[in-house]
Amino acid sequence: MDMKNKDWNTTSMIISAIKSFFSFKLFIFPTLYLSALVFSSQSATATEQSLDRIAAIVNNDIVMMSSVLKQAKRLKTASPESTDSKLIKQALEQLVLVRIQVQRGKELGIIIDDVMLNRTIEGIATQNNLSLADFQKALQREGFEYSTFREEIRNRLMIDALKQRQSGRGSNISEQEVTDLIFSQASTLNKDAEYHLQDILISAANGTPLAQFNSARDKAQRMRRQLLKQTNFASEGLTTDDLGWKNSSELPLAYKRILSLMGVDEISPVIHDSRGFHILKLVEKRGGGKNLQQQVHARHILISDSSDKGQQKTNILRQQLLAGADFATLASTNSADPGSAANGGDLGWATPTTYVPAFASIVKTLSIKTISPIIKTKFGWHIIQVLERKTVDKSRDALRASAKSIISKKKNKDGYETWLQGVRDDAFVEYRLQR
Repeated sequence: MDMKNKDWNTTSMIISAIKSFFSFKLFIFPTLYLSALVFSSQSATATEQSLDRIAAIVNNDIVMMSSVLKQAKRLKTASPESTDSKLIKQALEQLVLVRIQVQRGKELGIIIDDVMLNRTIEGIATQNNLSLADFQKALQREGFEYSTFREEIRNRLMIDALKQRQSGRGSNISEQEVTDLIFSQASTLNKDAEYHLQDILISAANGTPLAQFNSARDKAQRMRRQLLKQTNFASEGLTTDDLGWKNSSELPLAYKRILSLMGVDEISPVIHDSRGFHILKLVEKRGGGKNLQQQVHARHILISDSSDKGQQKTNILRQQLLAGADFATLASTNSADPGSAANGGDLGWATPTTYVPAFASIVKTLSIKTISPIIKTKFGWHIIQVLERKTVDKSRDALRASAKSIISKKKNKDGYETWLQGVRDDAFVEYRLQR
């Protein structure tokens, strides 16, 4: 039984996904479409005569000159110093790439239906605090044809869906890549942190003969393995040096890199510097980024019958628990959650927000080892008992997740651009406009 909440806001996800393609805030519109693109009188005349000319043929589709000029106006707003001819060439190539991507999306069976399109446009209107009707009027005032706007948004959604389909292919991320990225940013990540450290040094100063150096390194590795098995940070024949509190700025870069991924009471990998090989223990940490989360260790009994009969059965079980019955025994024989029933109803450690709202509300506030009132969720009726609570620092997990996301986005972007270049090379493109 999956107790976690998996509700999603589809509209907000779609809007978020297309933000990178197009800006919808109305404050950008006035100069974008109402301001005329400043062409020379000669090019202005040419513009008037060529609005309906075909600028390019892209496979079985066409790009019209009027579309190129509209795109050039947008580019002019962002790059007013660029020449007209350069903007037109740039606009034409952008529109060619849009056509190629939309064509490939259709070939792959991607469909952007009117329901999705309408929902997206309604979301854009809401972002601008307008009704759909008022938003259409605003578009008209800014020079947009609503039908053209709809198709442009449809194209953006198609391209985004195509990117999502292509993303992640062959872009597995190793833990070493994540670690390397974090290490490269160690000085910034640890800028405001202070550490209470203990240090064990196996001497091998610079200039130590190779055989002695290797022997010290091997000894340090053996020592670390032994320390991981012990409860105390000490070794016979070696001194444990308490370094006290050290600001990040006082520590060597090698220390800062390792500390980026260490938790309190953890023992570091072996670190080498000019004095030899060090093994550190992080005793305490203060300052720096922290992501503290409450976790609960809870158990429950679930009666999946949501009717009054199920409620009555749950109440009887609760009365038995209040009278001293064993929770684990009743859970194993009565709970409809097979995953936890096999463990006496035990759900293990979890962050409350991973549970459905009604369940989360109880586990966040219920006194330790108290039997809860019965509650109802979409799964049925529950009796809950919280066994333990603790606060954990999840900053390391958040840091690794953030680093992984950065690497993934870069790999996906690079991979998509490489793939798109291949698709572009295979496309038939005939330019009717001299570039």
